[in-house]
Amino acid sequence: MNIKFVLLLFVSFSMKLCENTKTQTAEQDNSYMIEYTAHSRGMYEHITVSDSIISIQKDRDSKPVTKPYSKKDWEIITSILKNIDIKAVPKLKAPTEARFYDGAAIANLKITNNGTDYETPSFDHGSPPKEIEPLVKEILSIAENIE
Repeated sequence: MNIKFVLLLFVSFSMKLCENTKTQTAEQDNSYMIEYTAHSRGMYEHITVSDSIISIQKDRDSKPVTKPYSKKDWEIITSILKNIDIKAVPKLKAPTEARFYDGAAIANLKITNNGTDYETPSFDHGSPPKEIEPLVKEILSIAENIE
């Protein structure tokens, strides 16, 4: 009788351990940090977004302003991220080239997932590659409305 009890206890413990490991793995897969930077001679903007905090820096010499934002906004961002092949982000092609002649600020997007960075080549602020356009628009919208 004792062997059955010990075996049952062992199986229950093992199942709980596996469940916790799966939950932690799923949470790690969704651990993102996103940085958007746009700059030119006359402007600077650096926005960092994580699961509950947004940090906005509007001037090169100023300190970033960090604020919490809604869980709903983060859910929107993660749903957009699910439609992006983040491994392809470093190979994206900018749709316009106004930044080459001071026609637009230079912008970059960096997505960090589980310690790995995926950064776009530079693109024109206001004209991101179509693959990341919904994400950039959402980040800029949150930053504009949070202030």
